[in-house]
Formats: sequence, C-alpha cells, structure tokens
Amino acid sequence: MRFWRKLLASIFLGVLAASLLLGLLESGRALAQTPATYTVQPGDTLFVIANRLGVELAELAAANGIADVNVIAVGQVLLIPGAESSLPVIVARPGDSLADLALRLGTTVEQLAALNQMEPAIRLFPGQPVQIPPEAPGDTELRFGAVTNVRLPSQIVQGRTGRLAVQSSRPLSLTATWNGLSLGIQPLSATVASGWEGTLLPTSALLGPGFFPLEIGYAAGNGNILSRTFSVLVSAGPYDSQLIELPDGKGSLLDPEFTQPEIEKLYALWAVNDTPLLWSEPFSRPIGLEYPTTSPYGTRRSYNGGPYSSYHTGQDFGAPATVTVTVPGAGIVALAEALNVRGNAVVIDHGAGVFTGYWHLSKIFVTTGQVVATGDPLGLVGTTGLSTGNHLHWELRIYGVAVEPLQFLEEGVGEWRVEIGD
Repeated sequence: MRFWRKLLASIFLGVLAASLLLGLLESGRALAQTPATYTVQPGDTLFVIANRLGVELAELAAANGIADVNVIAVGQVLLIPGAESSLPVIVARPGDSLADLALRLGTTVEQLAALNQMEPAIRLFPGQPVQIPPEAPGDTELRFGAVTNVRLPSQIVQGRTGRLAVQSSRPLSLTATWNGLSLGIQPLSATVASGWEGTLLPTSALLGPGFFPLEIGYAAGNGNILSRTFSVLVSAGPYDSQLIELPDGKGSLLDPEFTQPEIEKLYALWAVNDTPLLWSEPFSRPIGLEYPTTSPYGTRRSYNGGPYSSYHTGQDFGAPATVTVTVPGAGIVALAEALNVRGNAVVIDHGAGVFTGYWHLSKIFVTTGQVVATGDPLGLVGTTGLSTGNHLHWELRIYGVAVEPLQFLEEGVGEWRVEIGD
C-alpha cells in the first residue's frame, strides 16, 4: 500500500510541475505581443516608440543600452523588451541570478532584466530560459574552423574605437566587415606562432545606440568561405549641441557645390588602408597642455540657425597663430596644401587605416610624401578656411570614420598586444 501511495504522489507532483511550467510558458507568450525589433523612423522619439509598442520607456532604453533617452538615430534597430523573438537563449544553471549571467556574457543586469521583463534581483530556477543580446560573447563555445579565439568589446561608446583580435591555428587571409565597412586586418604580434591578428572598430558620434554587426570570414582549404557574424553594442555618448554663427563672407562655404569636391578628395585619401602599421605607443598631444579645448569632438552642430544634422569631427584647441603644431605619432604625410573649407591642411597616414588631420593652419612646414616622427613640427595654428578664430582642429579618421582623438593619447598598439598576452 505504501508503494502505491508513493507512486501516486510522484505522479501528482509530476503533473503539477508540468502544469506550472506550462502556465509559465503561456504567461510568457501572453506578454509577448509586440514585434521583436523596431527600426527608428524619421520623427520618432524613444518615448513615442515606447508608447506605441506598449512598453516602459526605461525598459526600452535598458534593453538597448541607451544612456540618453533623447538620442536615437534614424535606421537604428531597437530590441523590444518581452517580445517573442529569435534572440539567443541561455539556460540558467543551478544558483544562477541575472547578475551571474550578465557577468558571464559581458552585458548588464538591467539589459537582461529588460529583455526578459524580469526584476533585476530575481533568482532563476535551473533550466530556466533567458533571452540574451545577439551573439553575447563568453558563454558558448566558438566553432569557427581554424579560428580559435575572437576577442571583441562588450560595448563601444559612440565616437570611440573598439578593438578586434582574432587568433587562428594556422595562417589565414582574414576579412572583417563592421556595420558594412570593410576593415584591414593587421598582425598584432611579432611572434608568428601566436597567430593573433586584428583591426580597429571605429564608430562615429552619430552611430547608434544599438547593436551592430561585425562579420569575420576566411577561405577554408577546400575553397569554401567560412564566416561568423557577431553583434557589438554601441552605447550613447556624452555629447552636447552647439549653435555656430559664421561671420559675413563665410556663409557660402556651407554650399554643397563648394564643399563636396574637398570631401571627395579627403575620402579618397582616407580609403587607403594598406599602409603598414607605423605607430605603436599612444599618440602625443599635437599642441601644448596650456591650450584648452574650445570645442570637443562629437558636439552636434547647427550653422547659422540650421538643423543639428552634423557633429564636430575633431577636437579644437584655442591658441594664437604663432603656436607650433607637432606630429603625434610616426607616419607619412598624405596631404599638405590649402583647402577651401579646412584652410591650410595637413593629413598624416599612420598606417592600418589610421589618419590624423590638422585644419586651419596659418603655415605648413611639411610636404606630401614626407616621413615624419613623433614631435616633428608640421605647421602653425591659424584661422584659414571655415573658421571663426585662431585654433587647431585636430581630427582622427579610421577607415574614413571620424572618431574621438583623445582616446589615442591614452591607448596605443602596445596596450593591445599586452591585452592578448604577447
């Protein structure tokens, strides 16, 4: 009799557990009435999108790593919290919390909580499915042929530059495409046996916030192309807005017919990425510390009352016309001439798709093709071209994308190699 009682009790508990699990699944389906993603349209705000889709503004921002709810971009793809979607799913282990999963995946508790409509402090039951951001690194085994290790940032702040490092078991002709931008792959180690190669991942101050694709590929021995696509989170940057009033006589410099030829000329230079890497240590400051920033990189700009449709692509330092500008790192002068908008200009190719630019100079000391070293004088501060006063505009481009130059005063290739254990 005791045996039959135990058997019946086991069956009852099994049925009850199955019913509870079914109830949890059904309640999850009931919550998932919104689409999986939403693409930002002209005129959209995050508040309007949240109301339209019936989700909380704070949850929508957290799910997409958006720090400033007032800054979204047309075309940005948003993940919708609680939506039934094809997002990757991870299964909780015994004792797991959202904090444990966030640590393993290199994401945040807030993002996981928003994606799954859970409380951040919730305890998970073993086997519980949890939606995670696309290609969250760190918890799944890498299955990518001869590629044995891929290191990429958990997130990049708008305007800053991330780093990709790839290790392979044999020499490969790797390719990388970052959000549609073809990148050059460079060896990161003098030790051939280490097999590490990599590239820089530039982001403009207007990219994102949101997830963006990074595709890595190579041709296998049989000729087939193997590739993997990862998603990298770009989070919002801390940028202000600025209204600029141009003096009389310089307003015509905004005319596209006047500016376009110069832009095309420069982009042709910035498209070159086959120059070997010429610098290793962090850049030096191209102008003395006593000259302050007058307009930082990334500031959204309006000219003469127009729309805020562009951003400041460099770092401005206020200084008199007699101040010398110096080379921040080894390279080759790619351009040294007078331009209509940028005035007397110098562009230096530092290799691996990295260029620095110096605009509005009063004098130029270098010539195109000249090899330069850190600290060499390249010109004097001025106010030539589209400028409202004497200053140095210092710009840093990677594969043509204008990025935060001050980051490279702190980081060089040497730190990159230390990170991968060379």
